Amino acid sequence: MMEDPSRHALLELCTRATLHGNTISVRMLDFLGAVKHPPFGFKHLAQDFLDICRILWAIEAGLTECFRSGQHFPEDMVKELYAKFQQTNADFVILDQMMREFLGYENGGVGGKLRKGWRMMFADKSIARMRDSLGKSRDALRMSALVFQWSLGSISPEDAAGSGYVGLAAALDRMVRGRSTTNLKRSRSFEDISHKNSETAPQLDLPKLPSLSPQISAMPIGIQDRSSSTTHSLTDITRDRNDDQPSLGHLRRLSSNRNQYSSASHRSDSKSLNDNRSLTTADDRDSLVAGNKRRESNKRPDVPTIPGKVQNVSGRLTKVSRNTAPSEKSVSSGRLGPGANLRLESSLHRPRSLVQDDNTSPGLTDADTVLDDLESLDLSGPIKAVRIHADPLQMPRWQPRNITAANNPNLRTALTGAVQTQKHKVVEQLLDRGVAPDTHPDDIHVLREAILNRDLETIRLLLCFGADPNSADSDGVTPLLYAVEVAFLEGTQLLLKYGADPNLSGNDIPGPELPLAVAIAEQRPELAQLLLTYGADVNLQFAQGNTPLISAVGGRDASLRLVELLLEYGADANAKSREGKSALFEAITNGGRVDVVTALLDHGANPNLPGPKHMLWPSTSQPACLEVLLARGADPKKTPGVLELATSINNAEAVRILLAAGVDVNARKDGVWTPLCTSIRDDRKDLFDMMLAAGADPNLSSAEYPCFKCVTHFRTEYYLPRLVEAGGDLSSPPGICETAVAVGNTDALAWLLAEKRADPNDRSAEGRTALTTAIRENKPDMVDALLRGGADPSVRGEGWPVHMAVGHPLILQKLLGVLSDPGAFRGVLEMAVVADRLESVKLLLKAGVSIEDRRSGVFSPLTSAIREGNKNMVKFLIEDAGADVNSPGEHLPLVKAVRSYKGDGDMDVLNLLLKKGADVNRMYRGWNGIMQAVESGELSVLRLLVDHIRKTSGGIVDLELKDDTGRTAVDIATSRCWTEAVEILKQGQK
Repeated sequence: MMEDPSRHALLELCTRATLHGNTISVRMLDFLGAVKHPPFGFKHLAQDFLDICRILWAIEAGLTECFRSGQHFPEDMVKELYAKFQQTNADFVILDQMMREFLGYENGGVGGKLRKGWRMMFADKSIARMRDSLGKSRDALRMSALVFQWSLGSISPEDAAGSGYVGLAAALDRMVRGRSTTNLKRSRSFEDISHKNSETAPQLDLPKLPSLSPQISAMPIGIQDRSSSTTHSLTDITRDRNDDQPSLGHLRRLSSNRNQYSSASHRSDSKSLNDNRSLTTADDRDSLVAGNKRRESNKRPDVPTIPGKVQNVSGRLTKVSRNTAPSEKSVSSGRLGPGANLRLESSLHRPRSLVQDDNTSPGLTDADTVLDDLESLDLSGPIKAVRIHADPLQMPRWQPRNITAANNPNLRTALTGAVQTQKHKVVEQLLDRGVAPDTHPDDIHVLREAILNRDLETIRLLLCFGADPNSADSDGVTPLLYAVEVAFLEGTQLLLKYGADPNLSGNDIPGPELPLAVAIAEQRPELAQLLLTYGADVNLQFAQGNTPLISAVGGRDASLRLVELLLEYGADANAKSREGKSALFEAITNGGRVDVVTALLDHGANPNLPGPKHMLWPSTSQPACLEVLLARGADPKKTPGVLELATSINNAEAVRILLAAGVDVNARKDGVWTPLCTSIRDDRKDLFDMMLAAGADPNLSSAEYPCFKCVTHFRTEYYLPRLVEAGGDLSSPPGICETAVAVGNTDALAWLLAEKRADPNDRSAEGRTALTTAIRENKPDMVDALLRGGADPSVRGEGWPVHMAVGHPLILQKLLGVLSDPGAFRGVLEMAVVADRLESVKLLLKAGVSIEDRRSGVFSPLTSAIREGNKNMVKFLIEDAGADVNSPGEHLPLVKAVRSYKGDGDMDVLNLLLKKGADVNRMYRGWNGIMQAVESGELSVLRLLVDHIRKTSGGIVDLELKDDTGRTAVDIATSRCWTEAVEILKQGQK
């Protein structure tokens, strides 16, 4: 057997050509009815067109029958047929365009007539070229058609001919007999062909179009008496309206419809459908009305397809008919069953314009059929995926009697008002007069109005008369979206059956306001199921980035039935949103519904798929979900630290579940955080005990070691003793006492020092001891505690304790009380001077520290005091402590004083030094006070020094003294051209 894709593609291409041909037939018929004199060759063009259409019918019927019976064809034959069908479709497209232009000229007013006059000058050539092309296609297809004649048997390939074909054949027949086709209505297209079988069309090698007269003559006598010789064409099976041909996307394969029935039932159904195509015309309407008034009800003919329920049998859908259509044999012999008799009687003898009242309209279908179909879907029972491929071609269609009112603004406004006020009789009458069932004045979308009114009858009428169920209003909203928004279940199904695309938002562009998105947002599972049944894409990503399933699972009030419905219809449980979120992740984080999570897992959701995080991470906040995930295969090894997260959010139930599942109690989160330290940090004694009971390591570091965590977070009383009892080591790492001092935890320090649990002299990683930290932070109480606890002030931390204490006299006093030799720490007095702590200087001198104690062997207390400009300290050191004014530090005190002079006239320090015996000529490291005064350019200082020598001791300035470079003071002054300094220096020698 030929592969399905090739078979269906071949049959679909053939079917497309026949459907397109019916549209062209309608246009040709309209053109013949609009012109008095057709262009030269047009009649022959129409005959050639019908010839090729008959060949296509035969091929289509043969292909269908062969595929049904399992026949197969060679590959080269399939390719050849496909190429021929493509060429035929191309010819039909050009012909259809030609007919559009011809009709445009006739309907275009004065401008159209002018264009017609110009273009019709060349029409003969266009028609001739078209005939030539059609002839080639016909000859190419004729031999292919003969191949299928053996498989057709008694099946007439013309049984399923559309009304456009039949009407065109009738018009050509009138022309052959010399009758005019002007003002010929498509509704009267069967007039002559119903009575004369032999005169319908030129003879071909293929079967001819069937006549309708034998069917009528074979009816029961009661029916024949009421039938009219002139019939009205019912275009309920016309594949298109008077506008464009429907797109192939909205057409279903003819083979899929026909294969629902057996061959025999197919023939009888086709025959029955043709029987139902005729209605009495307006000529006999009055007489029929009188007869029909005696009937209990007035209804249009039934749906031309057999109404049926959809059942799911062994995984595929089948159609079960309500009424068995009469077979061809039973019709011709006059033996009709009750159902068939009623069907024929209804279709042949009830004028379609009759209506019961103003609110009820007879029609091609009724609301009961829609309700029955809804019941058959069982939208509230157990969920089972049922898929129906809506075939709008099989739905009832009605062609208006005329199109004269199509552009009448008053009638269009009247239709809008009738729809809004739900006047069904008026709606039907206006549509039957040709008023378009689409957008009306003021951008009023009449189908939308009917939907918002929840008026199923008006919706049915509009759709029967050709309203486009996919046309959006001025806001870009489709009728189907409106029906879903107002939760109009019956209206939604009717739109879907007429071809509404559930995957379109406004302007045929997928967007955020898809019908399925609205049904999910409003949590209407019955609407969602209906949309899915008729082809809504269950995995289509909405504009905001979510899939239908992700949209459905969020929130505490998520509908479990809706979620299960989407899953049953094939929603991918592992599909992610634009943000990388999966449905399982969304269900856990946004709602935490364990039943929803279970449903997702039951339908293949991967508990180990990051979406964007592993599922165990968010489930720590939802213990019930966490337990289900672990039971269904979630691997905690893929989420190291998940126990720490559960501890961090203080969820004891989640901690218990994870520990019971064997999660590593010592696993770090992010390579840092441990559950034990987190429980200490958050002061969760219950979780802390659970961790220790589960074997948590009391010495495993987190950001801090557990024992240190107790100190820094002041968790001493309960936690620290239990950690030590569990094996916590207070000496590793060292420095826990220093940490207690640093954070000011006196309780922890006392507990650590008691019974010598920790060594107070341990240094931290930064080299600090508890004592040096207490000194630095100026904590005398802790210094006392440390000294009592055994802290040694001779042990160096970040510095020597006594050096660090010079800035804190109180602490220094405590240290000096336990230090045996304070002088061993060189420079401590100089440091006290620099710190400007006179009290500390006094304490150190009292403790026996030398006044000449130099820091680093250089900086003496006196020179440092001079350098710092501390006159009080200089005075104390010289007058009270007895500092030697000629003892150098980093330099001679006098030199240091000259360098520190700021030129403001304050020479107190200089005078004090000179008064206490500072030697002006004393050299130290090749320099003295005189040289410094010349170097600094301070004339007043130079004069003070020279005058002091002359006045006090009658001495002279030693000008022979040289610096390290061999220069004297005079040489320095001369090199700078400072004559005044030279004069003063020379005066110092007299």
